[in-house]
Amino acid sequence: MIKLLRHIGRLLKYTYLSWDKNQPFARSAIIAYYTLFSLPSLLMIVVSIAGYFFGKEAVQGRITNQIAGFIGEGSAKAVEGMVKSAALNESSTFTVIFGFGALLFGATGAFFQLKHAMNTIWGVKAKQQTFLRTIKDRAISFGMVLVIGMMLLTSLTISAMLSAFSEYVERYYPDMTAIAVDLLDFVFSFVFITLLFASIFRLLPDIVIRWKITFLGAGITTFLFLIGEYLIGLYFGNANPASVYGGASSVVLILLWVYYTCLILFFGAELTVQYAKSYGENIQPNKHADFIDNKE
Repeated sequence: MIKLLRHIGRLLKYTYLSWDKNQPFARSAIIAYYTLFSLPSLLMIVVSIAGYFFGKEAVQGRITNQIAGFIGEGSAKAVEGMVKSAALNESSTFTVIFGFGALLFGATGAFFQLKHAMNTIWGVKAKQQTFLRTIKDRAISFGMVLVIGMMLLTSLTISAMLSAFSEYVERYYPDMTAIAVDLLDFVFSFVFITLLFASIFRLLPDIVIRWKITFLGAGITTFLFLIGEYLIGLYFGNANPASVYGGASSVVLILLWVYYTCLILFFGAELTVQYAKSYGENIQPNKHADFIDNKE
């Protein structure tokens, strides 16, 4: 038991030292900037598609409730307002083109920066980019954005099923409703976020690694993320860090939430790397990259 605790202590120590060395604060700030551009457009697309099946108002309300759990009801309402404003003009060709352009610029830029950060964490560096390779990387980044959009649609579908299930339980087993729904919601959230993190750890960096390692790292990262989400919610609720920004407070809270989330994501990636190294995992760069030491 003592040996295990010492091993965990060393693992966390090396993880923190490596995390701090790789400039997580600057990288998180850059990704938050790009995310701000793409978030309204991505939500508009999700609302348009999911609204066809569930009704736009219901979908907007569900998204607002989910975001409120992260950044507070006021900021969530502001995001909903952005989506509604875009939806009112969605028949406009200019609005559609502008929204697609903002999504392309913001989302692919964020994923491009995330890919570079993941490469640095894994100790690899992409070879000199050709024009076709750059286009391919941007296409992959945009494809991941669409996959996340589909995952959000799946999330909304399962949420609707959970709502129907809660009504059934409440009708026949009223005392178990809250416990059952909360438990199912936690399990679903854990699985959903783990799949997302595992995909990021496995597909974004230019490395060859087994899914087993990435899923283990993603599970630990999800656990840290859920704890961080709770602590961030407490911080936003009590400290009100954006109050000094007045009308821009909602935007500031969104930036802060993405910023803190990226810090947790990078720490989880560093932990995955240290875990893989401690168990002798043979990590190799793919054909598009080399180890950083070999390039210097």
